Parts: sequence; structure tokens; C-alpha cells
Amino acid sequence: MKSYIKKPNSIKKNDLISLKSLSPYSFRKIKCVNSNTKILKSFLVENKKGNEFGSDSYIKFSDNYFIRIGDMSDIDFTIAETKKTLKVKIPLTSKGTLKKGDICYQTASNVGNVCFYNGKGAFYNSHIRKLSFKENKFYIFSMLKSSFCRNQVDIGGSIKGVDNFSENYLLNTIIPFPTKKQNEDPKNIEVLVSIITQNIIDKEEQIKFKIQAIDKEISKELQNNQKPKQFIYKYPRLSDLKRENRLDSGLYTKEYKMNNFLIKNYNNGCFNINVEEFKSGSTPKIRIFNGKKYDYKWVTPTNIQDDGFYQPIEKISMPTPFNLTKDAVLLINRTSKGKKGEYVGIACFYDYQYYGKGHHNQGLYRVENFSKNKKLFIVAFMNSKTMRTICGNISIGSKMKEMKSYDFEKIVIPNFTETKQKKIIKYYYNQVKHPRSITLKNYFTENKKRNKELGVHQLNIEIFNLKNKLEDLIDKIIMDEKIIIDDYLYPSAKG
Repeated sequence: MKSYIKKPNSIKKNDLISLKSLSPYSFRKIKCVNSNTKILKSFLVENKKGNEFGSDSYIKFSDNYFIRIGDMSDIDFTIAETKKTLKVKIPLTSKGTLKKGDICYQTASNVGNVCFYNGKGAFYNSHIRKLSFKENKFYIFSMLKSSFCRNQVDIGGSIKGVDNFSENYLLNTIIPFPTKKQNEDPKNIEVLVSIITQNIIDKEEQIKFKIQAIDKEISKELQNNQKPKQFIYKYPRLSDLKRENRLDSGLYTKEYKMNNFLIKNYNNGCFNINVEEFKSGSTPKIRIFNGKKYDYKWVTPTNIQDDGFYQPIEKISMPTPFNLTKDAVLLINRTSKGKKGEYVGIACFYDYQYYGKGHHNQGLYRVENFSKNKKLFIVAFMNSKTMRTICGNISIGSKMKEMKSYDFEKIVIPNFTETKQKKIIKYYYNQVKHPRSITLKNYFTENKKRNKELGVHQLNIEIFNLKNKLEDLIDKIIMDEKIIIDDYLYPSAKG
């Protein structure tokens, strides 16, 4: 992300006395060429802080969802309830709830981060402020989410991990608006920013819907096509411990055994991926990151999202051969993320047509010797709820959860019919042509229709590209440069 923080080369004595500080950080300023700006408080209608409840609330089950700052992503534009969201017993006298479309502003840890709430209704904690505006809701949100507004928070003195939020950070945030220098009709630029933001939000919602659809299809197919044998849970015996050669409890839980049974007892059978198929990556001894000589994508677990999409952020140059030369399934074999191992084994489809040449490190295994459709099905299945539970139980380690290649070999994958596999694959991977004629008026309507057809992989690609376009567009607004609207209405192939 770009930085708009300007550091002075020299400081006057009067400024030192005025600010009563010797710290260089106190004299940083925000860079904004555009003079057509307003402060945030001139648009605010609501700025409401959330609530904190007593510890008693956290140990009683309830249907009340409670959104915390841990639910807010720095990358995503939206938040909603997930299986990780707390459901706490809220006192009857409590006030302050979120409804779909509310903007949440984070006031602790990652201060200044904003997300749209897209759930069904929830309470929220005291480190979140619910914002609403008189107008320009999506435009203002885009600015708040940008590095320009986040830099203003940094200059204000916010330190990550420290609860030192001041309301002035929020109220006095500078929001730049388009000028005639950028476009003959500046309002069109506001509309452009807003509809791109709405498109990203809708794509994120479609991803959530399609992931849920994949989970339902997998669960329904397994449940409805079982052999006559019934599942009976038994406590582990000495022979079980000797066979698994492990004392940790994950492989002997009822949850793990039942999910494994559903796959092994599937009518059409199942298959394993042989240990020889799992190829390890490496970090070259001699390398330059983000250099200019080579255009190899640098793939690590850090840049792979929870739904399995790899964000092509980094590049690597090296004298040794690269290892991604075709479509591949990439599997995260170790990660410090999560406490139950649920993030180990997340699969990514490395789409060679989109990414091109690349190289992955030792935090990932690579599987290549399957057809494209089989690879896509494996990725969709490995990222399902069923497999997140299974991988969590197989993984070992305390701080760093891990699965070796022989652990992956133990995983059984059901032989779904070709028809069922294609249905699941379509949710995950489905290309749809972009409409030929797009204007400011029909942009969001046409994209919303198209988003329903796109697969999770394509939606993620377009979100990644749109965020880059939005960053570039906002930069031009800040720097007061000419903007050609058509450059932003159509997607680019590589972002």
C-alpha cells in the first residue's frame, strides 16, 4: 500500500516549542495535493460506541451474536457472523446493535480499520464504533479503508496493540473529494468509487454464499449415500495407539472418527493421494524479493486466504529453477494460525494461466499429477468444513500446527460422481464473460448479476484486481490527477 506520510527534512525551533516534543514522529504530516477536502465529522450522523459485558455473559450460551475487533479483517470490506463469533448472554438492558449495512470503525489494536457489517444483527464491543453518514456512504467508507486515512491515524499517534484511541483521530479525518481537474463532472468520480466498492462488497458476499453451498453439497452427498454399515464410536485401545504411533487425542475423538467414517463408508468409495505426489517447496539461498529481473510469483502460506485464494503480492528473483510451471494444488503444511489446526491443510489452486511462473516455499506441498477438474475438486473438498475438522485433528504441534506428507496421505477423498464433482467445481471455479457495454449507470447492476455466476476463484481474482484499481483511483483523487472513467469500468486480465 502507498504511504502519504511526509517527513520534514528540518524542524524549526518554534515548532519544537509549540509541540513540546523532540520525537521526529511528532512532526510528520499527511501529503494531499488535492485541496478540495472536508473533515469526517461534517458528514457524521451517528458515532456510537459499543458495549462491554461482565465475564458472566461469556460463559452463558445465547442466540445473541457479539462482534469483536477480532472479527474485523484489515483486508476484507465486510464482516458477518461466523462459527468463531461469540454467542453470549447479553443483559436485557443492553443497547447498541449492528444491522446490515452499518460501518464499523476499529478503535483498538488495528486502529482506523473499517468494515461493513453484513450479518443479520449483532451486539458489538466497546472497541468498535458504529458510523452512519448523511451522504456518500460508500465513497467515505472507501477513503477510510484506504492507506491515506490509515496514515492519518498513524500520524495522530496510534500504536498497534495499544488502546490509546482518541475520538479526534476519527472526527478530524480528512476526506478528499474529486475536482474538475480530475474530471469535468467530479460527481461522476464519486459515483465511480462508490460502485467499485459496492461491487467488491457484493463479490465478498457471493464468496461466502458459494462456500456455504459447497459445504452443503458435500455434506448432503456424504450423508445421503452411505453403505448399510453404521457408525459406532469406541474408545481407543492399545492396538489403535500402536497403529497410529501417536498419543495425542486428535485421532481418537468421536468427531474425527465420525467424519472419516462418512467418507470411507461412502457408496462410491474413496481415494488417497500417494505420499510421492506431495512435492515440498524451498526458499532459495540466493534470492531477491520484488526485484525487476524475473517475474516469478513468490507463494507462501501468508498470502493464501482462508478460502484458499493466493494473492499475488510478492515476486522473487533467483538463479535456481522455479517450481510452479503448471496448474497445481498447493496445501498449507504448517501454520501458527488458529489453535485447533483448522488452518493446516487449506488448499489453493495455483491457476497457471492467471499467475504464470512461480515458486513456493517449504510451508506448502505441491500436487500436480491430476486433471484440472480433479485438482479443482480436491481444492474445494480440502477447504470444506468436514476437512477443516479432519485436518485439525490430524495436525500436530503446539504453537506451530503441522502436517507431514505422510499425514496428508492418510486423508481420504470421496469418489463423487462426475456430475456431483462438476456441480461443486462450478461453485468454486466458473469463468463468465464481462458485459460488453458498461456505464456508470449499469455497472453495479450488470456486475451483480454476473457475480452470481462467477466461481469463488474468479470472484477472488476480481476482488484483488478491483482493490488495486480502487487504490490507484483514490491516489489520483488525493494527488489531483486526471481520471479517465472507462479505465476503471472494465477488468484487466492481471490486475
